[in-house]
Amino acid sequence: MRTIFLDLSKRSAGYACWGPGDPRCVSGAWILGSEFTSDGLVYCKLHENLSDLHALGRIEAIFWEEPLDARVLSGHTNIDSLRVLNGLAAHAASWGEAMGCRIVKAVNMTVWRRFFIGAMPRATKSADLKLMSMQRCRQLGFKPATHDEAEAIGGLSYACDQLNLSPPWRDAHLFGGRTVREGRL
Repeated sequence: MRTIFLDLSKRSAGYACWGPGDPRCVSGAWILGSEFTSDGLVYCKLHENLSDLHALGRIEAIFWEEPLDARVLSGHTNIDSLRVLNGLAAHAASWGEAMGCRIVKAVNMTVWRRFFIGAMPRATKSADLKLMSMQRCRQLGFKPATHDEAEAIGGLSYACDQLNLSPPWRDAHLFGGRTVREGRL
């Protein structure tokens, strides 16, 4: 089951896609717009990029990071950003349904991060968590160009686990018998 995970953002949306039989994970980050780009065009670009990946091999499961909850913000994100993030999430869900994906699901960022990078001390700064994702990716042999790409790879690792898929980067022999699933490389 080819699966994609999205770390949604207007400026840099991370993506990671893999399916059994694929020799490697396809990942990167899409720039969907800037402060001058209309929301509609941003959603259109997300749709186009997802469709381009789908053309390379049918995507059957789409996961994305849940948008931020406005109730827990501490002033770092404005209402326009929240609107766009929720719009991107809604568009990802719509795209998945329109393309006949068997699984269309949002994932809480704390859940996939705990799976991918392990225990996170309370009050760990966002920048540190992004760095931890980059480091974990490097441990697994990936070379993400951005933290958005690294976080998409982390989310994809979680999604594969939820679907009982064993991507090649989770092979136990590569890490002395320890796997990503065990959360301790």
